[in-house]
Amino acid sequence: MGRLIYLDNLRSFALLLGIVFHSAIVYAADIKYAIQTEERSQILSYFCYWIHSFRMPMFYMISGFFSAMVIEKKGTNFYWEGRFKRVLIPTIFGLIFLAPIQYFLMEKIKSPNVGLLEFLYLFFTKENFQHSHIWFLVDLFCFSMIFLLVHKWIHKVTNWVQWKTFNRRTFFLIGFSFILVLLAHTQIGKGESYFGIFKLTFVYQFTFFLSGVFSFYGKDILILKPSSHLKTIANLLWAIIVSALFMDFEIFDPLWIYFSYVNPWYRSFHIFLWVLSPFLWTMFFVSLFGFLGNKEGKLGSYIIDASLPIYLLHHPISLSYAYIVRDLQFSIWEKFLFHNVVVLCFSFLMYEFLIRRSKPLRFLFGLKIH
Repeated sequence: MGRLIYLDNLRSFALLLGIVFHSAIVYAADIKYAIQTEERSQILSYFCYWIHSFRMPMFYMISGFFSAMVIEKKGTNFYWEGRFKRVLIPTIFGLIFLAPIQYFLMEKIKSPNVGLLEFLYLFFTKENFQHSHIWFLVDLFCFSMIFLLVHKWIHKVTNWVQWKTFNRRTFFLIGFSFILVLLAHTQIGKGESYFGIFKLTFVYQFTFFLSGVFSFYGKDILILKPSSHLKTIANLLWAIIVSALFMDFEIFDPLWIYFSYVNPWYRSFHIFLWVLSPFLWTMFFVSLFGFLGNKEGKLGSYIIDASLPIYLLHHPISLSYAYIVRDLQFSIWEKFLFHNVVVLCFSFLMYEFLIRRSKPLRFLFGLKIH
């Protein structure tokens, strides 16, 4: 199995889609966020729910797939070295220098006279420390370390169970993920965390990381296979239907309400949609990127390399912009449009002229040093 360009591009797409997501959520109704404008849009709210329904699970599924591939081809030492350089170093850097920006701006809204040093002194304590957008790297590193411990056992399980068809394997992964997430929701409250790691989010995303691992060993879901355009369209339609249902459930059955205070059948179906949506969208985007994004070129290689640093940079830039424009008298769509333009431009410019050309910064942002 050679380099899977379409999966590299799809992983970058999942990360960079977060730029649009984090700008849209500033102006979205029915969603709480760090900094938001007074005027908000229901359209952007549904847009955010749609992205939320598949983006990070798809990213973790691809990460699990590549984790299994690297260990099988290169061994555990190579995998650990890669996780250390590509994940742990940017995680530590991001938690120290990037994550605090979100909470400082939030504190400035409540207490305009708060000083930076005063805030940082209180922020870096066990009670107040939070991960901001770096949470996904914290979880990814934890997933990687867990996988290092159990990868031989997982490989044996896949050898023991000989699935005859793609559909059976897919249904098994969906069912496994649903049961694991459902059990977690019956036992853990929405806000429960451990050193900033939210337990329910951790379990939910880990099921997709494992699904990616099983996908590699089973050679399905993320593996590009010949399929008709009709099947791809049918997959898209099912994904849209499931996402639309999930959006309604998200609004009328918010997951922050404890399981014991809601209709258990209603909540169980909500969680099933939450699990099913990423699988459907991932299979659709695999087909789409296999057709449109499976060629290696200079631009594609550039974006693949740039996606992680730009994602790490964009969030504090996005929140800083939101902090500045939240009270300005422009229409919501003007603010949203310029929000995306400003964040994209600043993020790419900082990557191109600062990070990409500096060996120390390349190291801190998880890039290879040439």
